[in-house]
Amino acid sequence: MNMEEMILKYEFEKWLYTEAQLLDDIRFDEWFELMHSSLRYQMPVRINKEGTERPDYSADMFTFNDDIELLKLRVERLKTDYAWAEIPPSRTRRFVSNVRVIDFIEGTQAVVKSYLLIYRSRSTDIHHDLISGERNDEFIFEDGQWKLSKRVFIVDQTTINTRNLAIFV
Repeated sequence: MNMEEMILKYEFEKWLYTEAQLLDDIRFDEWFELMHSSLRYQMPVRINKEGTERPDYSADMFTFNDDIELLKLRVERLKTDYAWAEIPPSRTRRFVSNVRVIDFIEGTQAVVKSYLLIYRSRSTDIHHDLISGERNDEFIFEDGQWKLSKRVFIVDQTTINTRNLAIFV
């Protein structure tokens, strides 16, 4: 890896760490500002298949499949008294690792993959959730900063053992 590749990798690691901090600190409006207007935010459903056939997730069924408008509604709803799944708010800690810049067009676009582990606890509940997976992100450079234009979160679990999924990945 040459110096330019190291700097680029660092730039996206920093972006992803900042994003994780904003989400863990429940600063959803600031997090939403990191999104591009063409955003597609998806989590395909995992499928159990025999053997090693890939992909082992659906191409047309999603746990969520949001555009920028739907994501904005989700963010706005969390600020109301009607987001019962998040009253009180979840305590989360996001661990981002294995960041790889897969494709890059200078000052225009980038494709970045990373692993994500989310620890989540609720109020006084003694149980906690662990959600892990790989994020396939696409970025567009706009107004001097990288904006997330597409995220596909491939969760590791086929059955997610959580009461709800009202958090962002």
